[in-house]
Amino acid sequence: MTSCKRFASTLAIMALGVILASCSGGSGGKNPSGGASGDPAPNAGAKDKPITLRVELFDRNNTPAGAPPITDNFMTQYIQKNFGDPNHIKVEFVTVPRSEEVDKLNVLMAANQAPDIVFTYDEPTVQNYVKSGGLTDLGPLLEQHGQDLINVLGEDVLRYGVFEGKQYAIPARRVLTAQSTTFIREDWLDELGLPLPETTEQFYNALKAFKEKKPGKSGDQVVPYGYIDYFHMHPLQYSFWEWDNITDEDLYATPEWLMPGNREAYRFLNKLYNEGLIDPDFALQMNKDTQQFQKDLINGRIGAATPNTNEPVYMGYLAELLKNDPKAKLTPIDPFTDADGKRPKPVYSPNGMYIMVPKNSKNAEAAIKYLNWMAKPENIITLQNGTEGVTYKMENGLPVTLDNEEAQRTLYNYFDYCIILNGKFVSTTDESQNIEANASDPNFKDFTVKSIEYGMNDGIVKPRVEETIQSEIKYATTLKQKDDEIFVKVITAKPADFDSVYDKEVADYMKIGGQAVMDEKRAAFQAQRQ
Repeated sequence: MTSCKRFASTLAIMALGVILASCSGGSGGKNPSGGASGDPAPNAGAKDKPITLRVELFDRNNTPAGAPPITDNFMTQYIQKNFGDPNHIKVEFVTVPRSEEVDKLNVLMAANQAPDIVFTYDEPTVQNYVKSGGLTDLGPLLEQHGQDLINVLGEDVLRYGVFEGKQYAIPARRVLTAQSTTFIREDWLDELGLPLPETTEQFYNALKAFKEKKPGKSGDQVVPYGYIDYFHMHPLQYSFWEWDNITDEDLYATPEWLMPGNREAYRFLNKLYNEGLIDPDFALQMNKDTQQFQKDLINGRIGAATPNTNEPVYMGYLAELLKNDPKAKLTPIDPFTDADGKRPKPVYSPNGMYIMVPKNSKNAEAAIKYLNWMAKPENIITLQNGTEGVTYKMENGLPVTLDNEEAQRTLYNYFDYCIILNGKFVSTTDESQNIEANASDPNFKDFTVKSIEYGMNDGIVKPRVEETIQSEIKYATTLKQKDDEIFVKVITAKPADFDSVYDKEVADYMKIGGQAVMDEKRAAFQAQRQ
């Protein structure tokens, strides 16, 4: 823990302005190396051509008007000047559409054209690359060149990147583990004389009122409940599960379609669909970008939704809504209650995305040094907050985002550059400081704090087994596609056909790999517990 304390102390000094004297443009301060660790440059002083380190970059199709391209902006220039130039490295960003990231990465990996640094949130994809021998063992390089990275991530996070006894991935650290949080248009509720929903029934009644009375500017295009997809329905889904009949082994191994109570969760969603309370075109937007949802929200058509926790703030569309309608009031809620009055919902494990180096990369050492450079306190602050006095200010030892256009154009996708961290980070030991840091926009501090609080309330982390599940690798893509297919079919079924559709689709799911994965997972779970 000595290294953690040392890191926290460094951050505190930096927060007082001792380390970061000033940042303007892409300079990052007086020290062009971005740090004082003395890491040897992998190619510094070489007379030959600089090496090119290619780094994956999500394209979320959400660049604000007037902002520079995601491959040539403040963040990329800071990285080049403070890491690339001192180390005789050209850092090149390779864009991949966020909504297609696994498919695109698979194509690049298969063609040996993947960047030197790639990543995914999908563990079966990582397991597949491990099995096929497609990844570099980063363990020795991490020990040699990654001490700052080790200090920030910690062993609890790093172990999630160990497969078959080797460090094939560097997991990002999830600063906050909240996954999804529901919000609602409180100003619509006020207009209709309704309270903030505290139960599933009250939530349903609010949706019905939105549909029937069309509050605000919604008109006939009102969408009472938006952002409908398999992932974001989990808080509602979990509230229907019969938790007294679910073991840790079930939670790890049993497909969600077979969980006690899951059928009733989807019966409820089917009811919402057939009563016109959810977006009738939800199936067309699933697993694609969220542009249509955001447009509908900004234009006053969405009454409630369950996006990623605090997404309306960090994706910038809450600010856009208020520009369009200053009287709008978007409020986090936590309404989905189970039989015991609790609000169970999934929360993330401490690891975020899996960062990897393909086996055919010749720049694995440079990749680890880049990630280690990123872990230095001054670089975390800059990559997550921009330039002091321009996009943020220090207040009570924490960075606070400034309310100006420069901050909006610079920070809307900071998390895609500081890839070792999911969420703003200032302390290895004090979670309350990290929550405050993630509530750094003073205009939306209350929204952010409530969003995080509700997103973690009664949170449940699924158990993990370190053994690679071969059947999951084999069937992962097929079963994910089937999850989405079942999701759409059971929600859109006629109420009289719901049970027959549910039974048929789930039976098909088990036949095409679901049974094999469940059996192997049960065996692995039992073996690990022995």
